[in-house]
Amino acid sequence: MKYLILLGPVLLGLVAGCAFAQDDKAAAARQEEQRSCSPCHSLRLVDSQRLSQAAWDKELTKMIGWGAVVSNRQLLLDYLSQQYGVCVPRTADPLSANGAKSHGSGR
Repeated sequence: MKYLILLGPVLLGLVAGCAFAQDDKAAAARQEEQRSCSPCHSLRLVDSQRLSQAAWDKELTKMIGWGAVVSNRQLLLDYLSQQYGVCVPRTADPLSANGAKSHGSGR
């Protein structure tokens, strides 16, 4: 019991440290997406895609070939695959195709 009491704060610290590291990694990945993708197109285009990791890999290769500057390719690939993978449901777009706010189908 004494060991459990002593290990509790250590384990809590490790879990908190991992969560903090994940937050930092996610923030860095979002910055990489912004830096790498938005000079050529809006992030709405990226957000509308649902691709496998292999397909995102091909997209990155294509975009880099067209001149996209990607500082951390693996970080961006992992982020795109996780956030915009084939199993991730699409979010409702608040804008219609013409850029006006969508009012839904209830009107």
